[in-house]
Amino acid sequence: MSDSLSYRALIDSDAAAYAALTNAIADAGDNDRREDEAAFRRYLSNPLASPEFEDFQGVFDGDRLVATAGVMRRAEADPVHWMVSAGGVHPDYQGRGIGTRLVRWQLDCARRIHEHYFPGHPLELGARVTEGNTAARDLLANEGYELVRWFFSMRRPAEAPLPEVSPPPGLELEPYTDAVREELHRAHEEAFREHWHHVPMSSEEWATFLSLDAARPDLSFLLRDPANGEIAGFIVSGFHEPVFKATGVRDLHFSIIGTQQAYRGRGIASALIAHALREGRELGFEGATLGVDAENPTGALGVYERNGFACERKLAMYARRFG
Repeated sequence: MSDSLSYRALIDSDAAAYAALTNAIADAGDNDRREDEAAFRRYLSNPLASPEFEDFQGVFDGDRLVATAGVMRRAEADPVHWMVSAGGVHPDYQGRGIGTRLVRWQLDCARRIHEHYFPGHPLELGARVTEGNTAARDLLANEGYELVRWFFSMRRPAEAPLPEVSPPPGLELEPYTDAVREELHRAHEEAFREHWHHVPMSSEEWATFLSLDAARPDLSFLLRDPANGEIAGFIVSGFHEPVFKATGVRDLHFSIIGTQQAYRGRGIASALIAHALREGRELGFEGATLGVDAENPTGALGVYERNGFACERKLAMYARRFG
């Protein structure tokens, strides 16, 4: 590895360089992450960030940012502390050992953060890579990671006909407003509590989560049961500007789709998807995208396939377990 490379924690003034790097890596097909400067700054201000451990690192060749790596803790360890990692190396700098060094740094940083917040609990560190990135997959395997899960990035093409699905009888459709943010937070926690490695979010984390994919409140909806006032299901939509700038395709992104357990099997998700698609088309959106756990226990994958979504990219989740 070149001695000219330097390593330091990323700071606010690195935002533009970070956005350019993530797009260069995505252009090469090494992952599906495209970020802008706003997303970078949200990472820096994330309530779960650990800047005291310099948990968001950059690699520089002179003034040029050529690689990044980061780890993020969770708010709870119940019983396992499931941390996540992310990063990448510019295509021009691959094959020089930078990725190996960063993965080992992530392992060390994660251990130090974990021991500070959750001593005595087991730790798992996750890393997600695209199916075809064999170099990254081999690197993770060599560093003790195991393949534990598959996730699918799915898309519904613009030419697919809009579905004609109405809300189930007895439920009322209403738009999302900030007034129901905390109520929706509680509904989300209930709907997702049995999902793999789900960790409850604080109100602050929930607000941050809603902002990560540039949420579109005007294209987010919920179905309410007027008999008891409960939210039966919900859809939160967003628009990922960096993808649009790179591809010219103006897709709506469904960040979250959830149905409360007591209301499952009634077509709630399909009704919400249909309504959001119709409203999105009126505002100039073309297709739609979403991500799903291939082993989702609620059968979400089948629901999305029946609603015209198809897998565009497979993402492998690896995990390194400690103690």
